[in-house]
Amino acid sequence: MPLALANTFWRTPLFHPLNDTQAWNRIGQLLNRRWSLTECRASVLSVVQECPGVFSLILRPNRLFKGFQAGQHVALELEINGVRKTRIFSISNAPSAKGLIRLTIKINPQGSVSKAASQLKKGDVVGLSQAAGEFTGETLEGGALLVSAGSGITPMMSMLESWAAQEEKPDVVLVHSCRREDELIFGQSLRTLVHLWPGLKLHFHFSATDGHLDAARLTELVPDLDSRVAFLCGPETFQTWVQDLYHARGIHQKLKQEHFRQLRFRALPDAERHHVHIAGNRTGFSAGNGQSLLEAAEQSGLKPAFGCRRGICMSCQCKKTSGIVRNQLTQLDSSDSEEWIQLCISTPLSDLHLEL
Repeated sequence: MPLALANTFWRTPLFHPLNDTQAWNRIGQLLNRRWSLTECRASVLSVVQECPGVFSLILRPNRLFKGFQAGQHVALELEINGVRKTRIFSISNAPSAKGLIRLTIKINPQGSVSKAASQLKKGDVVGLSQAAGEFTGETLEGGALLVSAGSGITPMMSMLESWAAQEEKPDVVLVHSCRREDELIFGQSLRTLVHLWPGLKLHFHFSATDGHLDAARLTELVPDLDSRVAFLCGPETFQTWVQDLYHARGIHQKLKQEHFRQLRFRALPDAERHHVHIAGNRTGFSAGNGQSLLEAAEQSGLKPAFGCRRGICMSCQCKKTSGIVRNQLTQLDSSDSEEWIQLCISTPLSDLHLEL
């Protein structure tokens, strides 16, 4: 039978059930909960307590996960009270042949995802995005300075473990700040690393006893910081003074930053709602003026591709064929003509036509 005729025959109504990928997903998940033809999923191997209020999930992704570079992040997806919710977390281990990933999470008392993640147990299955982000040290040349605070240590640990596995280990200084020693994430692991790696220097700063880490103290601890490529991760206020220091010294081009802050949208109860038409989808969905298109699509049951949810990785990019959206990063409104937009940072100002 010619190939074209066979394809036509296969797509006839008689065989529609066999072409239903979601049906095959459900069948496969009866045997293996990580199974999916379309979605990246991971099973929980263990939950490890790191320090008070901080835990690590050790995850085994399915075959759709494409791996990661040290320092990158993923979006963790959980279903909470029937609603799919996602949050971005840095991967805290180095890539390895085992293919496992470790997400180290600080519990946010007001955060539903971090609290739900802390209740996961061995055998549970979660959703994952592909790894994303350019905060990596894969091509490190010369000395490096890692500056972090709080849970900002997580991507740093990934890079440190990756460099530690190299035959020729680089010259690295880590300056990490947290409130007290009992809140130091990976404290024992870091002290073990420094014994095996002569070129690694650790400086821990405990603000409860040492005061807040500042520019004067950082330059005292690392007098040659001008010559080092720097990696920075931590709360916004912490990052701001480090960024100001690097600009003042004229070396801001040496500074790489990872931001944990995630855009949050809230659709007002009385906000005008707009219909979003999806090519090939009869129903589409509706979204309010203050609601991201990605969130609205997910609430309607659609599963568009996404990654960082912050307008960085471009995973959720799609074509808008008509309608007007507002980019929440730039606060600029689009034209009404055809163009590419990112669902995670776009809110509708009119009815839309999209190609997902």
